[in-house]
Amino acid sequence: MGGLVRPQTGRMKLLQAAMTLFEANGYFATTIEQISQQAGVSKGLTYNYFRSKEELLIALVEDATSRMASVSSELSEGRSASESVASFLNVFFTFLKTEKTYLKLQLTILHTPELRKIVDAAVKQRAEMLLKQVSRWMKDLGVEKSRDNARIILAMLDGVALHYLSIYDKYPLDAVQKQLTRNILDLCRQHKDE
Repeated sequence: MGGLVRPQTGRMKLLQAAMTLFEANGYFATTIEQISQQAGVSKGLTYNYFRSKEELLIALVEDATSRMASVSSELSEGRSASESVASFLNVFFTFLKTEKTYLKLQLTILHTPELRKIVDAAVKQRAEMLLKQVSRWMKDLGVEKSRDNARIILAMLDGVALHYLSIYDKYPLDAVQKQLTRNILDLCRQHKDE
């Protein structure tokens, strides 16, 4: 292998390798040995980071959640709530385009009961974090029933993601992004005026 692998570099290599292999071969058909080999690290080092394949899967979800939380908190700094919502939507659509492999894996996880059990707590934590953030923006905009409206917005985004990732081969993501952003900002203004 030659040389030492930096701790975070080794961990990230393993997460990337696991994601690639889980998406290509399926979770159950992928072994820790294959993940180690794909990442270019020893099996022992793999077990140093992750005690099991289940722990690795949870880490993938937690890593995505951590990245989302970081971006979400940055979006609120020094911006109005409507600017934060528009920026959040831009980040969401960028994430759809750049993290397609992870998101396809997530769809598989959510529709496979055995895998869903493994990551359920991490997925619920991320969903609650997003709901809380979007609810806060809705409340700051003066939108009544901010939590309910946040749920509606997140459900629309989930629908867009589902269509883009698994239903349509040529999905007009850019056009949908523009129209949905306009609709959501109009919804915020409309509810504020009521």
